[in-house]
Amino acid sequence: MVAPGPRVAILGGDGRQCGRWGGEGIAVHFMAGRAGGNGEPRRLEAALRSGSITRVVILARWNGHATTRRIRRVCRTLGVPVEVVP
Repeated sequence: MVAPGPRVAILGGDGRQCGRWGGEGIAVHFMAGRAGGNGEPRRLEAALRSGSITRVVILARWNGHATTRRIRRVCRTLGVPVEVVP
C-alpha cells in the first residue's frame, strides 16, 4: 500500500539530507552504489515505475554518471520531476 501524499526520493548520500526535502512530503532515501547500496538504483526505478514516487532528488556527488543518466531517463519517460544537486 502506498502512503498518501507526495513521496520524494533522494538518491545518494547517507540520508541526513532527507530533512531538507521532507517538508514537501514523505522523503524516502535510496543509497548510492558507491555507499554499498548496490541494488538501490534498481529499487528506485521499480518504485518510479509503480507510481509511488512523485519527485526525485539525485545527490550527484554520490552517484556515477551511468546511474544518474539511467534514473533521469526513467523520470523523463514517466513524467516525474527530477532535480540533480551537485
